[in-house]
Amino acid sequence: MKKVLLSVMATLTLALGANNATTISPKVATSTPAQAVADPFEQMEKIFQMQLKQMEQMQKQMDAMFKAFESQQAQIALPAITSSGGVISSGIVDKGDYYEVTLKANKDAKLNIKVEAKNGMLSIRVDEKKEINKKTPFGEVKSYSTSTYMQSFTLPADADEKNIKYEAKDGQIVVKIPKKK
Repeated sequence: MKKVLLSVMATLTLALGANNATTISPKVATSTPAQAVADPFEQMEKIFQMQLKQMEQMQKQMDAMFKAFESQQAQIALPAITSSGGVISSGIVDKGDYYEVTLKANKDAKLNIKVEAKNGMLSIRVDEKKEINKKTPFGEVKSYSTSTYMQSFTLPADADEKNIKYEAKDGQIVVKIPKKK
């Protein structure tokens, strides 16, 4: 005699757009020596995989949109505006024979710094990783903190994009951009 181990009577329907729908019908498993028992999580895995594919498609669309936006921005030449005192409106300071940008950084964190100049734009990306150890009455607690930030600047027309140097010390990141000769 067959015993029914799992009986699912509902049909799941997921809408995938205005005119397209996918239907998943669960299987009924019975216990007989010749039949294998169905995995009760199989339907959830199918749903998860469909949602994952949709999210990957959305991410590809967003990546393409941002790439198009960045290429449009690169084609627009934005002038650097100098105020009194030699500070350019974007945060770049004119030091005579070079320009300088200074950013604050966590001096207790390990820093991964990426400085890139392309098409008149300077981009600085900083990944900070910090390990925190605390002693409590219950023992030692170890936690980790990570943060990432990025800042972009419009370079002055006479900035030498190919010879940019930077250093991190005492809680600051100093980027030096030489002027073209």
